Amino acid sequence: MNVTFDHIVHYTEKPEEAKTAFQLIGFHAINGGNHPSWGTYNCLNHFTGLRYIEWIGFTDFDKAKASDNVLIQQIVADSHKGEGFSQLAFRTDDIDAAIAHIQAKGLKPIGPFSGSRKREDGKILSWSMLFIEDEQDNTCRYPFFIQWSEPEEVRANEIAPLMQHSIGTPSLSYIGMNASDLDKSLQKYRHLFDIPRHVITESSDEFGTYSELPIGNIAIRLYEEKSLTAVDSALINRPFLCGITGMPENKIVHIKNAIYHFV
Repeated sequence: MNVTFDHIVHYTEKPEEAKTAFQLIGFHAINGGNHPSWGTYNCLNHFTGLRYIEWIGFTDFDKAKASDNVLIQQIVADSHKGEGFSQLAFRTDDIDAAIAHIQAKGLKPIGPFSGSRKREDGKILSWSMLFIEDEQDNTCRYPFFIQWSEPEEVRANEIAPLMQHSIGTPSLSYIGMNASDLDKSLQKYRHLFDIPRHVITESSDEFGTYSELPIGNIAIRLYEEKSLTAVDSALINRPFLCGITGMPENKIVHIKNAIYHFV
């Protein structure tokens, strides 16, 4: 399955406060827009490679609760546990091929679902989202897949100014996930993405011990829950850490119950 990392979703009660926190660090974080049919809105921070952080919150919680979109259902469920990272998205240019791949793995695709929002300049952005039915409660949840309505070249030209920050051109380089059962989560991701065992590396850092998988041109680090320190116990089997390289200094920043590691 040919996919590329697209974005990480960070649920917060007030996305604009996360945006401001990034602006104070020197990023060109922006308002995104509203998703009227989902009862949500977002703020964004773009990086090279069309990667970005999405801070998402509710405009209408009752409408969000009634949504049949799997991502919104997950965010609603996560909101009861507090703020923090919720999901990962990988980009594809052939969502039908992604559906076929998921089915060939013996898994059940859900969707695709259509999405759209109006930018502040009035332009309508649209996309399709694809999910996987997940019956394993004790493993890291599956990511979802997204196909944008416009070609990458068009999006890259439009977004290029938003990838320029006063601190330079940092890159979103790795995602850390909190795995309650590391072996099962590794097998789950290896099976879905056809990752051979020999490319997985094991290491440790200031957060804990982890196994790193290269997926869609990004590093996904699965940390053993028992090895983690200073991580909210509610963030089990979800992302908890976002690594950003190309920064002027090495520091760890906690924003809205999520850890951002600037290197």
